[in-house]
Amino acid sequence: MQQMLMTIVLSVFLYGCAQPQVERPQANGAYLVIEGEQAWAVLVSDGRRVEEAGRVLDVIRLPSHHSNIAASYVIDTPNCGKLQWLTERHGAAEGETTLLPAAFNEQLGNPNCVLNQGLSRAWTALDYSG
Repeated sequence: MQQMLMTIVLSVFLYGCAQPQVERPQANGAYLVIEGEQAWAVLVSDGRRVEEAGRVLDVIRLPSHHSNIAASYVIDTPNCGKLQWLTERHGAAEGETTLLPAAFNEQLGNPNCVLNQGLSRAWTALDYSG
């Protein structure tokens, strides 16, 4: 009886070891969140989230459908300085928001600036300021 119980326990243990590991998809994204005069640039990579809080300096929305740019957002952050995002209106990139790599902004190279790794990413602008 004891040998039978040991065989069952060992079989269950080995069965659990033989199961393949389930890969869990990790979230990825780049988001510019605007709410009134406050802004957050949020990068999510492999499930890890980093953000840079700042204040909105300027928001320009272009109502004309003749322009390829729908909106421009300029924010000022303590670690990354002044940054600008442009949201496109037409074509395959409609709604895509791009962080412009400003040559004059030396703060992007600052080790405390978490956004320098997001320069080449497509961003999503979430404007809750009404």
